[in-house]
Amino acid sequence: MKNLLMSGLFLLLGNIYLSAQNTVSGTVTDKKGNPIPGAKVVVKGDTEATLSELDGTFKLESNKPIKKIKIFYGGMRPKELNVAPLSVQLYKESWWTQKPEKYQWFASLQVGLPENDFGSPSFGLMVGGVKNLGWYVKGLYRPLQSTDYESDSETSNHWYTGKSKNSFYSATGGLILRLWCPVHIYFGAGYAKRKIAWEMTGDKYLRYDPDCYDGAALDFGLMFRVKNILVNAGSIYTIKNGDKGNEFVGNIGIGYCF
Repeated sequence: MKNLLMSGLFLLLGNIYLSAQNTVSGTVTDKKGNPIPGAKVVVKGDTEATLSELDGTFKLESNKPIKKIKIFYGGMRPKELNVAPLSVQLYKESWWTQKPEKYQWFASLQVGLPENDFGSPSFGLMVGGVKNLGWYVKGLYRPLQSTDYESDSETSNHWYTGKSKNSFYSATGGLILRLWCPVHIYFGAGYAKRKIAWEMTGDKYLRYDPDCYDGAALDFGLMFRVKNILVNAGSIYTIKNGDKGNEFVGNIGIGYCF
């Protein structure tokens, strides 16, 4: 009889312990201690969920042991907690301090600034994905209309009108690193090429080879995110083939994070 009573007591305590692990209750409030009704409380890694009552209290039950829960409310920072009887404060989320919770894709329109006094800007696209660490690919392009002549000599300079047209294209890719909540740095490498054509008398254009270049390109800059809007500014540094020196081309862009 004594053994039977001891066995029954053990089973009763075991059921209470299991129930405690499968039920979580608490209160959700804001920073000032005001209750937050309608906050969503979910079991992490499972589908069970509930909403907080008008007084901020909630009770969440599951058919499995609950180890962690996560609490969401619109406009406030989500909070993840280990299971215990608890009272939770949620704080308004600011884009300035918001840390990314998931990998985000982005697409950004790019404008390459004209090099020196030559021609018009180039245009392109930058796409990629980032959380704390990410990647990107970027392309810039400005077409060159057909030319009538080619030359590698300056002997025809007196025929020039002083006007020119140029082409530029680059293809680069690399890594993105989050420095601080809204600020990222990007750096990569690729290839760039530029051609210059000078206008001559008679509305003809001559491609002047000494002003043309191509070579390996280093790409670097900063990205600044304001909510889902992404702004970037950087430069493409081309290491020219041959003995033509090196060239910087600045670029700016604006895009959207999905």
